Amino acid sequence: MVAERRYAGLDADERAGERRERLLAAELDVLSRQGWNSSTVQDVCRAAGLSPRYLYEAFGSREALVLALLDRVADEAEAVALAALTGEGDPEQRAARVLESLTTYFTSDPRRIRVALMESLAAPAFRAKRRDLLESFGQLGARLMRPLRGMPSTSRHAHAQLTMAASLLAGGLVEQFIAWEESGGRGIPDVAVQTAVWTAAARS
Repeated sequence: MVAERRYAGLDADERAGERRERLLAAELDVLSRQGWNSSTVQDVCRAAGLSPRYLYEAFGSREALVLALLDRVADEAEAVALAALTGEGDPEQRAARVLESLTTYFTSDPRRIRVALMESLAAPAFRAKRRDLLESFGQLGARLMRPLRGMPSTSRHAHAQLTMAASLLAGGLVEQFIAWEESGGRGIPDVAVQTAVWTAAARS
């Protein structure tokens, strides 16, 4: 068998993976700056330094590229929150860590807010992904609130109540992130206030 040729030290799969990452990075930048309705495949490929054929080879369509980007942000946010949730400390300390970690994750790169929370409203498929993201925030919030309330994890009714409360609070947190981004980074959400609100809601 003829050995697969390598270019710049990368085999075909590695080159494809590298192009995929470049396209994801370019989409994050273009979508956050120009918006879905004012940008094109050509804009994204120009930013990535690749021809459009590579976008179609990797993702099939620009819509699929955006969905992959939304999945990336959702997975990263979940990983950040779960890492904070599983650390040491009492329930309030863990809640504060989770809220601080999510705040840092989104505000450290405002493009994530623009893409995952704002431009995700631009098309039906994107809105479905946005709903999934907010639902995951609600489920995570319920896990956060359960020890604050001191309730048994087996109580389905109480869990459903906390999930609803957490979903409402998560929606409020999302609106805070959006307001922060639209203001140009003024008035970063106060983690101490967030923690107090989540604690009060859990114990009410």
